[in-house]
Amino acid sequence: MRRGFLLVLLAGGIASAGPKVAATDKDKPDKPAADDPIAVYFTELATMKLIDVESGTLDSLRRELGSAEILLRDGAFSNAAVALYAIVKSPRYGAFTDFVEYQNAEYDLAVALARAGSYGASLAVIDDALGRGPAAPYWGPAHRRAVDIAIETRDHAGVLARIEAIKTADPIPPSAAGERAYLRGRAAYDAGKLADAEGELVLISKKSRLYSSAVYLRGVIKARRQDYKASAEAMCEVAGTEDNDKFTFVVDERYFTIKDLARLGLGRLAHEQGEYDDAYYHYFQIPDDSSYLPDALFEASWSMYQKRELATSRDLVHEFLKTFPTSPLWPEASLLAGYVELADCKFDDSQTWYDSLALRLQPIVVEIDRVRKDPDLRGQLFATAVTRFHEVKQTGEIAVVKAAKAPAKTPAPIDEVTGLLRLDPSFVRLNDAITGAQELANGAPQVIRQWQNLAAQVNETHVGKVSTEKSLEQEQLSDANAVVEDMRRLGTSVLSQRKEIARAKREGVMPAGEADTELARLDVLFEKVQVAQANAHAVADQSAKQISAQASPVLRPMIEADIAEARRLDKAAHSLAQKLVDAGEKLSQRGIDKLYEDTRRVLDKAKLGKVDAVIGQKRKLDIEVQDLAAGRFPEELVGRLWNASMIGDDEEYWPFQGEYWHDEYAGYR
Repeated sequence: MRRGFLLVLLAGGIASAGPKVAATDKDKPDKPAADDPIAVYFTELATMKLIDVESGTLDSLRRELGSAEILLRDGAFSNAAVALYAIVKSPRYGAFTDFVEYQNAEYDLAVALARAGSYGASLAVIDDALGRGPAAPYWGPAHRRAVDIAIETRDHAGVLARIEAIKTADPIPPSAAGERAYLRGRAAYDAGKLADAEGELVLISKKSRLYSSAVYLRGVIKARRQDYKASAEAMCEVAGTEDNDKFTFVVDERYFTIKDLARLGLGRLAHEQGEYDDAYYHYFQIPDDSSYLPDALFEASWSMYQKRELATSRDLVHEFLKTFPTSPLWPEASLLAGYVELADCKFDDSQTWYDSLALRLQPIVVEIDRVRKDPDLRGQLFATAVTRFHEVKQTGEIAVVKAAKAPAKTPAPIDEVTGLLRLDPSFVRLNDAITGAQELANGAPQVIRQWQNLAAQVNETHVGKVSTEKSLEQEQLSDANAVVEDMRRLGTSVLSQRKEIARAKREGVMPAGEADTELARLDVLFEKVQVAQANAHAVADQSAKQISAQASPVLRPMIEADIAEARRLDKAAHSLAQKLVDAGEKLSQRGIDKLYEDTRRVLDKAKLGKVDAVIGQKRKLDIEVQDLAAGRFPEELVGRLWNASMIGDDEEYWPFQGEYWHDEYAGYR
């Protein structure tokens, strides 16, 4: 669908191409591959003399490439792709394919498409770059870009099969071989074949940018097999590498995240084996600017609690609650603070912790229960959480640092729930897919109109010109497209109204009988809207055929096929968006249910902890009474009794305020 946008832009600038003349065999450019529709369009436009093949020079290529790279640098990825397509696919530059500037434009096009989310189109361009062989200047960057797409889309096996299918005469370099081994390892790991995955990962050398990721994944595989010693060795290899080591520079932006994960993994392995001092050491190796710092601090306090280093555990958990008061771990940290006081026989302090935790957590649990039963509230909650996630990711700011500032006032329960919610990575990826599908669905009608108008812009009745006047057929097509959009908006409004009435019924605002009647009426109305929308689609398709009949005999079947494909993608985009939304709702429901269970469990433990504190306090008093009855004074009362025997209630003790002589003081010492 992006190619329609490209061709419409190109068609808008062909007025200066000169009058149309009959093309001879000598004038016709080389025939492009049949599976490259954009090149086919360019070639046909050149055959019709709407593109001047002779106008392409090395200077114009460099000039257009520079303009496209400015767009790419500024983040206008779609516009950059359009400009780069005009270089890579145009017959104007068919003679420059061996020039480094052309191959640079080809690689930039792959980058622009990938950054715009068109991974399939980007891989298609990368195929051409890889087909030139490892000796080509942009073979290595193109190969790395393909591997990055595989990692980003989690399609390790699919992208690997695609790039391995491109055969070259020269052997691939070791760095590329390591990247392919990593993809094979990830694909095997995803399939649960741990032995095969490890066999591939050990082949990656230290000179590969994915070496640290491969070693960390090997450690994870060892941990899943409960081979903790071997897992710790792999983690140490990552965490123990000095930042000024020569191999440290063979990395990408994942390196420091992997290093922090390895340190955290070492702490957890040590904790699992009861080596709490080692766990404490590894946790404190995580730097202050790491997003895993709150996890490390919290888990370090647990390790010290397990070792019964209660004073250290108390200091750590208090530091955590002071530094990260809005971290999702604060309920468990508060619970741990109560455990520490309880284990230290400070029952009053323990009871205070449990009371404050239960008081704060009870309305949050009630709010979570309300949200998980209301789809609209659940959608708003996750939308807010996703927005916050992307803000942190785009700004590069650490979420825990932002959370370190205590709120000026008591936050609302829904804000507390948002702070406790930890988004599952699969939900984040699915939400991004939903956003892309919805954007695609919203832009699909515009693409259809662009394709439908293309036939009128490039036709044989306007020799070498672009038509600027609307014909009757064009007006009919415009009206038909407007009706389609009106029906689509009406359907969306009906569904929105249905949700509002269903919520009013659920909350008891609207009587059940009246709500059911209105819901049934809206269901019937929605079915009628769907039928009307299908009829509007048919009318628009018929009008589009009348428009395409005006096009060139060669372009006509191509345009008609692409209009039909654009219409199909329009329908498929809306269908896909709805399916993704349904899948996202299931994941969000699962996530909020888990949050509810975890938070309620912490609340229940706080209530039980309060009972333990009361029982402990009672038992302590029983022991003191027994000691007093036996003539034994509790240790904590000895100092009080001594002071009470020396100083009366009506006496005051003033410290000596005279002057000590030096020799007297020295002799006293």
